[in-house]
Amino acid sequence: MTKNINDTNIENLSIEDLAKVGMQYGYSKTRRHPSAKGFIDKTLNGIDTIDLKHTVKQMAEAVEMLKAVQATGKAIMFVGVKPELRPLIRQTALSINEPYVTERFIGGSLTNFPQMKKRIDKLHDLLKKKEKGELAVYTKKEQLLIERDITRLDKNFGGMSSLSNLPGAIVMIDSRHEDMCLTEANLLGIPVVSLSNTDCNISKISHPVVGNDGNMASIEFFLNFIKAALQK
Repeated sequence: MTKNINDTNIENLSIEDLAKVGMQYGYSKTRRHPSAKGFIDKTLNGIDTIDLKHTVKQMAEAVEMLKAVQATGKAIMFVGVKPELRPLIRQTALSINEPYVTERFIGGSLTNFPQMKKRIDKLHDLLKKKEKGELAVYTKKEQLLIERDITRLDKNFGGMSSLSNLPGAIVMIDSRHEDMCLTEANLLGIPVVSLSNTDCNISKISHPVVGNDGNMASIEFFLNFIKAALQK
């Protein structure tokens, strides 16, 4: 059995821990991005196996960077919009009081942050008015439209509602799937930690963790490792 994640920290994280959750399984060689070549241990029957000695080091380095960002008081935003990942990403972020994106990353959320912040402020304002009963002054039709507006804003920006400034770092799963967010983060110099498999462009990620990003056991281990390190 894999040791309890609370007992797995930077000092005692091992290749064996990662192997037990399937972190080593890459994709077929035909899907391999050229930038992932240096992280391959072997290829068997056309399937790449990831060299986990790199992954152990990358996870330790990523956590150290995230802890340094946390120490500055800046937010760490978690991103994972694949339907199967949404509950886990949301749960991880909320457990350490950090923002998250689980529905879809809307273009400009980082590069045009002032505009995005206006939408967050609008959501806060409408929720406050609703809580105080101030929406009662509107007609039923107007109230229905406002409720729809609240639902839409909450779906798109609710997870980011705690952001008053740009995040200090971003944690994502599968950078290939989250390419828009990664591109905007890189443009702004925001460090990104990403669990990314062999089909991803590893060179685009400031703090890559090369590992199985399609297996819930390895994804959960990765997120729990980060959560345990950042738990206040």
